[in-house]
Amino acid sequence: MEQLDASHGVVARHDMTAIIGGQSQPLHPLTVVELADGKVIGSLRLAATRNDVVIGGVQNVFGCDDLENHSALRQRRFRLSKYRRGTALLLGAPSSDLNYYHWMMDSLPRLKISQAANYRNYDYVLLQNRSLRFQDEFLDHLAVPPAKRLRCSKNIVHQFERLIVPGMPISEWKVSPWVCAWLRSLFPANPSGPEKIYISRREAKRRRLINEAELERALQAMGFVSIQPEQLKVVEQARLFSSAKCVVGAHGAGLANMVFAPPNALLVELFHPDTERRPCYQHLAASAGQRYASVIGQRTQAVMPGSEDDAEYKVDTLAVTRAVEENGKLD
Repeated sequence: MEQLDASHGVVARHDMTAIIGGQSQPLHPLTVVELADGKVIGSLRLAATRNDVVIGGVQNVFGCDDLENHSALRQRRFRLSKYRRGTALLLGAPSSDLNYYHWMMDSLPRLKISQAANYRNYDYVLLQNRSLRFQDEFLDHLAVPPAKRLRCSKNIVHQFERLIVPGMPISEWKVSPWVCAWLRSLFPANPSGPEKIYISRREAKRRRLINEAELERALQAMGFVSIQPEQLKVVEQARLFSSAKCVVGAHGAGLANMVFAPPNALLVELFHPDTERRPCYQHLAASAGQRYASVIGQRTQAVMPGSEDDAEYKVDTLAVTRAVEENGKLD
């Protein structure tokens, strides 16, 4: 990005790293770039300058080390070009917004980054083409008018009189403490909620626990309340988790709600034995000042390569309850 200048339409560039991070520095630089006639290609796949230079350092660019020759700029696929006057904020991120965790950690904090650079008035807020309830609930809560939410089609190159591109708030699976603090500040705490929560996946189509009923009975005997986050509004999820001292749940997007749990809360994460153990929730707990433990389950059937994320499994109920008991008092 350092080579970009006014000839590419760069109007301004702001480094918000110290301002946002304060004494707790973010894990990577937080830069906001303002472009004249900037482009967004497809469903937020790429942000580029008016002369088709991909902007590095402020967006997730997958599968390409040579930005000048990115396939999205070179492929023959026809995309309709649309030019819009006014200012657009690139809020969404490619290949992630359909997931609750990635929406909260990858996309939503870009609003905070842009506001730190004094970009507060937009004609458009750019999102992926598919609308999901939790996205709209967050945007409603943040007073982003529906009329300004522009969902970008994969068949269109959108070009704007002014395009604001905030940097990505997290690096790989690591969440900076400022992201946790900002998300937690969006909703008031609810000290009267349950202190022990089990996140059920009974309606999930993937990574289902076949002995979940047994596990729930054991946890309920310890005072746990079972919930299904996908059936609750965002504000209801935030309030429930704000009083949680211990949360047990299988690896999945519902664990992103740990961001609303108080410091020193305990997360016990359950994994299928054959899936990649992505450390996102372990890093999230660390950044939120929480405790963490994990339990590896047992396969119940042969798993074909490439289908690990879909496989059912079971967990040792005693191992889960022991993990809860051995990782400190909940009081």
